[in-house]
Amino acid sequence: MTPALAIERLSVGYRVRGGTLQALRDVSLTIAPGEVVGLVGESGSGKSTLAYAAVRYLAANAAIGAGRVLLAGEDLLEATPQALRQIRGRRIGMVYQDPGTALNPSLRLGEQVAELLRTHLGLDARAAEARTAELLRMVALPDPQFIMRRYPHEVSGGEKQRVLIAMAFACDPDLLVLDEPTTALDATTAAGILDLIRALQQRTGVAVLYITHDLGIVAEIAQRLAVIYAGTIVEEGPTEAVLRRPRHFYTRMLLASLPNPARIAERRRLVSFPGLPPDLRAPPAGCVFADRCPAVEAACRTAPPVLAGDAQKSACRRADIVAASDLGVRPVAAANGGGGEALLRAEGITVEYRRIGILDRLRGRPGDRVSAVSDVDLVLARGETVGLVGESGCGKSTLARALSGLVAWQGRLVFDGRPIAAAAAMDRAYRRRVQLVFQNPDQSLNPRMRIGTILSRPLRLYHALSGKALAREIAAWLDRVRLPESYARRHPHELSGGEKQRVAIARAFAADPAVVLCDEITSGLDVSIQAAILNLLMDLQAARGTTLLLISHDLNMVQHFADRIAVMYLGKLVELRPAYGMARPPFHPYSEALLAAVPVAEPGLHARAVRLHGPLPSPKNPPAGCRFHSRCPRKLGAVCEAAPPPVRTAEDDHWIRCQIPLGELAAVPPIWQREPA
Repeated sequence: MTPALAIERLSVGYRVRGGTLQALRDVSLTIAPGEVVGLVGESGSGKSTLAYAAVRYLAANAAIGAGRVLLAGEDLLEATPQALRQIRGRRIGMVYQDPGTALNPSLRLGEQVAELLRTHLGLDARAAEARTAELLRMVALPDPQFIMRRYPHEVSGGEKQRVLIAMAFACDPDLLVLDEPTTALDATTAAGILDLIRALQQRTGVAVLYITHDLGIVAEIAQRLAVIYAGTIVEEGPTEAVLRRPRHFYTRMLLASLPNPARIAERRRLVSFPGLPPDLRAPPAGCVFADRCPAVEAACRTAPPVLAGDAQKSACRRADIVAASDLGVRPVAAANGGGGEALLRAEGITVEYRRIGILDRLRGRPGDRVSAVSDVDLVLARGETVGLVGESGCGKSTLARALSGLVAWQGRLVFDGRPIAAAAAMDRAYRRRVQLVFQNPDQSLNPRMRIGTILSRPLRLYHALSGKALAREIAAWLDRVRLPESYARRHPHELSGGEKQRVAIARAFAADPAVVLCDEITSGLDVSIQAAILNLLMDLQAARGTTLLLISHDLNMVQHFADRIAVMYLGKLVELRPAYGMARPPFHPYSEALLAAVPVAEPGLHARAVRLHGPLPSPKNPPAGCRFHSRCPRKLGAVCEAAPPPVRTAEDDHWIRCQIPLGELAAVPPIWQREPA
């Protein structure tokens, strides 16, 4: 059978200052008709280059050095530009990571889909409009006629991604290339998108190349898995075999850097990779992973290993010992809940602001009143880690900004026994003791300052250091966050995303805070870098007794590191519970959905489907009664619509805000189910 896609010994380089960066070296990969192949690797490994090479859409400074790209036997490297324009969209569909950059902001969504149908299928305007509505219904978008009239900025990220998926399937392609299609989405939205892709693929039988850095996703959708590192395929084989018994140390370490939500009773320190990837302007003569491998030998550095094996291939000389290696993994003590001395107590915290549009300003109207955080009570104990989870737009970041004094709030704060009446009363001493680390270090680190100058600010302000003492302390902080002293002379743009986040963490801890609020600090980072950042936080916390608030939409990551979990929905806390034993009911139906949305990289382990109804409502006009009732899969009916839910106490340190009796919440089936051996 002719493969749907066959990449044969492909090499791609980018012309950059200082030489040529070898993004892909001698890569071969095949996808059979109807097969889903996952391609996994960290940022910079060559995944997206391989995707763009497959559709001949490389950057202007790229050059294909050798190899072939065959689509159903036709070599795309020899196709003319006119032929490629017909192939893209017609025979190859592509879904990008960021739908906001893939859709034309100046065209309505319906027109963008219809244009594709007119160009490749020759449909007239009326037929294209009817087919567009049919496609939007196929991807489960409510009210297709309404969506067709919207511009991209008028719909949510999940809705934009569904439109792109509809466009990718529109012309019944031979091959579908999905480049990180769920990375930028909330867990519940991503789970729905993954279900949609799986169902459409099974219905149409299209071949799929699914590119991601998340092994949990490929465990759910891919039949075969290829692992790429530094432009080279290092392992390939059936997904279940690769995940059960990896035969390359890179694959093994990727798996060990992931928390497993079904094994919270076996909490362990996540593996973070030592060293850095090789400089691809001068690739190593031997194995590309040698400098980071825990079992490297002298022979590994002399010649590149060959990708060899039967069904499961590996480019590792020590493939026989990979699966049995423990990688030095250490267990982590079980959390004991939040029973310590209260350090920061928030009572009835409410944050409201006005959303004023252009027409409101022109006509002198006050705009819409939005309640971002509503009557939140939360206690942070001395030295504990609390995870705050929820979808984007639920108020997590606004609460962090209120606690740090960046936005005005109503309510009551007590810090270390001292009442804080309002944001205006947060003096220099409070702001020193409560620090905030932002999601995007590019927006919080001054691009004009060197790293040493950035770190000197809290040291000068709060510790009155100068001269040699200041230089020594800057070097000490760089060492504490595992960065070389020479980085003090660099600017932020000269660092990677993970390195910039380490600088932001060092700056926060340099003030000697009692509380550090971490707002989505690992969002968008590779799993190994995420593990390194979080391990670093835990080390700093252990050494300094700091209280941490970890804010994230990734419940899997948070429950692995936190002592307690607070779940937030549309400005309200709906559940507070110990992280240990998170997999056991009772839990709020929203918490249940968040848990079920977590992909797990363990063959034979599956979460039961818990899907929410519709998108997150606007905080401008939240539903009456229980704010969650419009999406709740366990809604009781009128009682949930009419009355605010009561707080039900499951245990002393576990409460749930819900109308459903605790007995019913405790009787739900387990989230994770194992297939019979």
